[in-house]
Amino acid sequence: MYSFCPEKWKSMTDFDIKVSALCNSVQIDYGIINGKDRNPPSHIVVFIKAGLTGSIYGYENKYLQMSENLNRRFGVTVFVASNPEGTGNSIGHGLKIIENYCKTVCIEKYIVYFVGVSNGGTQGLFAFENYPVIQKALLIGAPLNHKPDLIKKALINFNGEKLHLICGDKDPGFGLFKLYSELENEKIIFTAFLNVDHVFSGNTELFIKLPEKYLF
Repeated sequence: MYSFCPEKWKSMTDFDIKVSALCNSVQIDYGIINGKDRNPPSHIVVFIKAGLTGSIYGYENKYLQMSENLNRRFGVTVFVASNPEGTGNSIGHGLKIIENYCKTVCIEKYIVYFVGVSNGGTQGLFAFENYPVIQKALLIGAPLNHKPDLIKKALINFNGEKLHLICGDKDPGFGLFKLYSELENEKIIFTAFLNVDHVFSGNTELFIKLPEKYLF
């Protein structure tokens, strides 16, 4: 169903590798930065899912900058996935791409730290229960405007180590964010930022460093 052939990889001056694959007949792009240490007990792969219609680069290259920062500081492998319309929930698709990559470069054991932005975060929330390889997750501005029972179920059923949700007080979804923050416990953490909107306008540096602070 999925192919990940080395001869199809494209060398980039930014991402080490760029690969594309179809999901429900829609192309999803993946930008990859190779990890520096492939021999620890469990290699960490950071999986960043862009917001709806977002590219692997993001506005002002924010996803690329986030990836480079994580790789430089922690030596991790980083995948960034675009988020075109029409794919449905494509988190499983991305995890399969990661699995195939790890097999190709001989990473036998790995865990995933997930970063989901806006719709990418919502996709992650509804997929976590089915993918225990995701040990930590950071959802940035994920819309929670779905049926309350589904949101609660998805939050409660997260079976990883840590789930961190972040929202700015200028985000249109901040009201629901505050409502669901009542479910906070030692595993599920809600953090609000003052004077921050949905896309972190004027706060790119803060945005880039969120995974560094809340996943590591």
